[in-house]
Amino acid sequence: MKRYAVPAALVLGSLLVALLAGEAVLRATGFSYANFWLPDDLTGSRLRPGIEGWNRREGAAYIKINSRGLRDREHAIEKPRGVYRIAVLGDSYAEAMQVDLEKTFWSLLPARLAACGFQAGKRIETINFGVSGYGTAQQLLTLRHRAWDYAPDLVLVAFFPGNDVRNNSKRLEPEKIRPFFVLRDGALALDDSFRRDARYQEAKGLAGQRAWLQDLRLYQLARRVRAGEIRLGDNAPIARAIAADGKAAPSLAEPGLDENVFREPVDAAWREAWAITEKLLLAMHEETRARGAGFLVAVLSSPGAVYPDAAMRSRYAEILGTQDLFYPERRIARLGGEHGFEVAALAHEMQRHADASGAYLHGFANSRLGFGHWNEAGHELAAALIARQLCAKGGS
Repeated sequence: MKRYAVPAALVLGSLLVALLAGEAVLRATGFSYANFWLPDDLTGSRLRPGIEGWNRREGAAYIKINSRGLRDREHAIEKPRGVYRIAVLGDSYAEAMQVDLEKTFWSLLPARLAACGFQAGKRIETINFGVSGYGTAQQLLTLRHRAWDYAPDLVLVAFFPGNDVRNNSKRLEPEKIRPFFVLRDGALALDDSFRRDARYQEAKGLAGQRAWLQDLRLYQLARRVRAGEIRLGDNAPIARAIAADGKAAPSLAEPGLDENVFREPVDAAWREAWAITEKLLLAMHEETRARGAGFLVAVLSSPGAVYPDAAMRSRYAEILGTQDLFYPERRIARLGGEHGFEVAALAHEMQRHADASGAYLHGFANSRLGFGHWNEAGHELAAALIARQLCAKGGS
């Protein structure tokens, strides 16, 4: 045994040195393939506290998740005196992994508001609760169980028409490992049965077992190899309208988007999805009003609605069988008008800006301009439009 002990120790030592060297090289070269999300009993998934690394799948940004699991700076839970807080609820558009934190719409918003004298004498602070894949149901649960801890003065819902309505429907949403609200006698009732799903339990168990591995670049490399090469192609619904011969191209709709949202619902499932969505927004509004906070729903732009080519958008709307691409904005604005909450419909102004300037507000050089999430220009314009809406009300 002694004869083999020394060689074995040398082999193990060499292996350890090689692993440490590999980890050091990967860190020095900036490699990262972090898993930013983990299973969560409340919302199905959430951001992993403290994880950091590069996102280069679409755009490029170094991402740091704070100690409370928010894609944001650190914030004291107790609100300091003289601070006006805005809680931002949303999905991947608010999470904004594609751009640097300082370039996100919610990070740009305080300076825009301060410039117009909004809440004069107070420091404006935004806190971002956005997480990829969240629908309005998960945003309501986040508000109730996480955002209120920070005592926000205003709740800003970043509503993305491309998939938020479908996300709220258990009948329509393909990803079932999430909470849903269902209608029972016309009222919302929480369905959190996903917690008992075997797939969720397995994912939760694995996440706990591998938590210590998540920051290791070698582990991230192994994940990347297992996942294979990730490429973003023509990943937006507007791509259906692009064809060299003037005819409709094969559907290349962006994964996760649903074009049915752009027209009046014609079947029971979509009518129910809209009914649930509207009741969820009203529940948020009622809770914020009861707590003396403000409430604003910002309806974000979908890529096809603000693509800087009017002829292409017209062809796209024709393919969808709709008169225009602003049905979600009109519907939510009507809801707000009927129930007394503010709605900032961004896509109209963003479309006008895109046509006038020729600017792409969605997409990146490493994916495709005009498709996917907001780029820096999209975030900057969104911040300006939201600030304009709030400034017009003078902080009311």
